[in-house]
Amino acid sequence: MSIRHVVLFDYAADAAEDEIQAVIAGLDALPSKIEEIRDWSLTEDLGKREGSFRYSLIAHFDDMAAMERYLAHPEHQKAVARAMPILTKLAEHDHTID
Repeated sequence: MSIRHVVLFDYAADAAEDEIQAVIAGLDALPSKIEEIRDWSLTEDLGKREGSFRYSLIAHFDDMAAMERYLAHPEHQKAVARAMPILTKLAEHDHTID
């Protein structure tokens, strides 16, 4: 069974849009830098409902060990460190898939 890693996140209203887009670009570069990532989808919400998270990231890994290597990978850590100062909401959910 593989692992699906789901992350929902949003940024502060006063965060500069160019910085947000730089963070998104950094995240989207991770599949080319981290071999454990099997599938990757990073999308922006349509913005139609109050309270929705602005971004959704869905990544697939072969197993929990692969996901843990991804989470600890220096490139992932770098992307997270860049995002955290302007992040306001974050939710994560991991589950197995067939």
